[in-house]
Amino acid sequence: MIRSILRATCVATALLILAAPAVAQGFDLSKGGDNQIQVYADSGIEWHSEALRVIARGNAKAIRGTMTVTADTLTAHYRKGANGDEIWRLDAEGNVTLASPNETATGTKASYDLDKAIFVLRGQPARMATPTEKYSATESIEYWETQRMAVLRGKAVAVQADKKLEADVLTAHFHDKGAASARPGQRQAPVKPAVKSAGPAAAGGGGGSLELQRADAYGNVALTTASEVITGDRGDYNVESGIATVSGSVRITREGNQLNGGYANVNLHTGVSKLFGAAPGGGEGQRVQGVFHPDKKDAESRRAVFKGNTPVKPQDGGEGGGQPPAGEKR
Repeated sequence: MIRSILRATCVATALLILAAPAVAQGFDLSKGGDNQIQVYADSGIEWHSEALRVIARGNAKAIRGTMTVTADTLTAHYRKGANGDEIWRLDAEGNVTLASPNETATGTKASYDLDKAIFVLRGQPARMATPTEKYSATESIEYWETQRMAVLRGKAVAVQADKKLEADVLTAHFHDKGAASARPGQRQAPVKPAVKSAGPAAAGGGGGSLELQRADAYGNVALTTASEVITGDRGDYNVESGIATVSGSVRITREGNQLNGGYANVNLHTGVSKLFGAAPGGGEGQRVQGVFHPDKKDAESRRAVFKGNTPVKPQDGGEGGGQPPAGEKR
């Protein structure tokens, strides 16, 4: 099929139909279904038969169902299969955009592995947007389709309404809002595709969108809310409970006042932050310290933003103790 279509390599607009694994909700170029990948290019399509690749140049676009990849140049890598040629990787370079009906990712370079159902996007920075969050990273954004997970590396930032989470590395776990989906890490029942599939065949309905469930942060963590900034070495955020925890050299700053400790439990629903010397079960930890600055506009009142006593460490299972971050032993 590829051999017969690639005769038109020097026309102003070229179209190539590629056999490869269709799209569901979210970023799902490799999922199984009845749709083929269609590739368009203004400057023509080159076929390198010995290298087993096809190159589309000039405003190149690959479309699969409701998923679209656009770039200056698109390269499709294929292999010989028992029932014909099959695409296993798609590379994009220059002004890259990956778009589904509800999500968009942009960068300068991308590689989409259809076998593994993973794309890696690079840029200065690479960006990804869902209906409820915005993400960016200076090194790369990896998106794992079957796990519904994104890994952001290099000055990673996630923004949700008036909340911002920053770190060296962020891992965001999603679920499909408005569409049935498998549990994280679980593949859905396969459906026999109409064409030869190179990647994992998993069915899915359209119309859904990605919604953040949980985020984990590693290295130079900073959580910013409407009223305070919490910094530390490690953090995690559960969207459903609204609880965020930050550990390791924690500092909470609010209106110029500051608290230092080893572990913070922040309720983003209520706006209540609690600071402790160590995580539950983590030993005595460091002593909690606070620096309070009086209100300069009314020095006599000496209004303190932080009020109340702060325990050295939380009691296991007690109020405000919460659960330790993932990876920490109780």
